[in-house]
Amino acid sequence: MNISATENKCFLVSTDSKFYQSLTSLIPSRFELIVFENFDLLFKEDLNRPCAIFIDLEDKTEDVNPFLEKILGYYKNVSIILISKKDNITDFNVSLKPNIYNYYSKEELTRKRLYFLLKNISQNNNLQNRLEKLDTKMHHVIVEKMVYSCSIMQRVAILVNKASSSDIPCYISGKKGTGKGTAAYLIHHLSNKRSFPYFKLNFGNIKYEELEKEVFGYENYKNQIFQAGKLELASGGSIYLEEVHLMPLKFQAKVLDAIKSGYFQRIGGSDDIELNIRFITSTSKDLFSELDTGNFLESLYYRLMGLTINIPPLKDRGNDIILLATKIMNDFFERNNFNKKVLSKKAKQKLLSYSFPGNIKELKSIIERAIVLADESIISEEDIEFGNSSTQISFLEQTLTFEEYKSKIIHHFLEKYDNDIQVVSSKLDIGKSTIYRMLKSEKEKNANKMTWFDLI
Repeated sequence: MNISATENKCFLVSTDSKFYQSLTSLIPSRFELIVFENFDLLFKEDLNRPCAIFIDLEDKTEDVNPFLEKILGYYKNVSIILISKKDNITDFNVSLKPNIYNYYSKEELTRKRLYFLLKNISQNNNLQNRLEKLDTKMHHVIVEKMVYSCSIMQRVAILVNKASSSDIPCYISGKKGTGKGTAAYLIHHLSNKRSFPYFKLNFGNIKYEELEKEVFGYENYKNQIFQAGKLELASGGSIYLEEVHLMPLKFQAKVLDAIKSGYFQRIGGSDDIELNIRFITSTSKDLFSELDTGNFLESLYYRLMGLTINIPPLKDRGNDIILLATKIMNDFFERNNFNKKVLSKKAKQKLLSYSFPGNIKELKSIIERAIVLADESIISEEDIEFGNSSTQISFLEQTLTFEEYKSKIIHHFLEKYDNDIQVVSSKLDIGKSTIYRMLKSEKEKNANKMTWFDLI
């Protein structure tokens, strides 16, 4: 849309030649008025979008709504001014759409009114043009958040674009640190909901007693307390629910009721609030397996699944590791006003040979540490350090019982393999039932403490 080329041009649809002459004499001199005798002529020429379209309803006996729809589809965001001798526009059965700027009788059109009318429309058009340019710039910035070259991530990018073209619920799966949050951010900000709020909520970081208030809001008429929740604050936009498998069953039922009815109430309130929101969910676990254990409601599962996007672990992305490392480095240099450094060939080979159990989050930590450690402008393989000795198990420096040692070993491998009990069972050559029993016992002993599920 080129507003600067059309901001001084107006169209008039009318068969009344006297009205055309009158309007031409009243309209500010810098505006050109082009008249069309019927609607069809508007679409037969290759015309730039005008500043505004005046429509004379006086001789329109047919339903004008289809033509208004066609105009708004052909000339995006154009302002429409309806004109008639009649006092009430409802006589014409016109649907008042957002782009219908105003309605006037012919007697109301004065030089002064037209001046301010077209001035305001021009200012709105210029503002719209600036917003579109800013939106395009933001689009490029957002798209740059996805750094990839491998075929697996190309498929992910396609699905993200498909998800952003509709308001279908999205479910993003993948291990910790793979970039599920970035994918959710992209889906919202590349969609037509980008001008509306975007909220995220991690079920692993909030206590149940605060959860309902956080999501649904609460009110107390007696004490005049009113607090909107995230579902209300994000109306028209999106909410990103992280680690959705940790959502308590009781809370799942409330969310399901809200989705099914399309309404919800604040805690302590009685007024229905419309649910107008797009759900994006993610988890580092297999959510379908949670149905078998009874930890997740089947009805809610199918309502939240929508389009499924699986983010691959970093170790499966090949040379993306180097691309991401370079992006992380450039961001770090710009953010910290740091002298630029580059990765040596051996440093790159070392990165490519590592499995990155912490995925992109771990890569970011490793690269930023290497930048600080490197004394030269080239980051060597010695500057690339994997793991953190302070967090590794040091058996020889601890005096523990055999059961405590066993617990530490199992928890260490659960964390390493993203709580996949099947894999840990195979790696340690012990039965899955042994792990389940240990976890159940620890849960019972530490009922008021954080469980291993909270570590996922």
